[in-house]
Amino acid sequence: MRLPLPLIITVAASAFLAGCKEEAENHTVEYFIANPAERAAMLETCEVADRAMDDANCVNAREAAQKTQTQQDREGSDRLFGDPSFN
Repeated sequence: MRLPLPLIITVAASAFLAGCKEEAENHTVEYFIANPAERAAMLETCEVADRAMDDANCVNAREAAQKTQTQQDREGSDRLFGDPSFN
C-alpha cells in the first residue's frame, strides 16, 4: 500500500508542529520588580516546572526577588541603625 505524498507531508508537518509550544513573553528583571504579583505567580510556576533553570522568566523572577529582598533588608537596616555615615 502506497500513501499519497500530500498525506505524508501533512502527517509530518503535524508531528513537527505538535512538538512546538507557544512560549510566553519574556519579562525583564525590572518588570518583575515593579509587578510583585506577577513575580510571585511566576516563582510559583517555576517551582513545579521542568527545566525552570533554563526559562528566562524564571531566572528574571528569581533575580528580581533577590534584588527586592536585598532592598528591603537595606531599608530595614537603615531604619534600625540609621543611615550609614560612609555613603
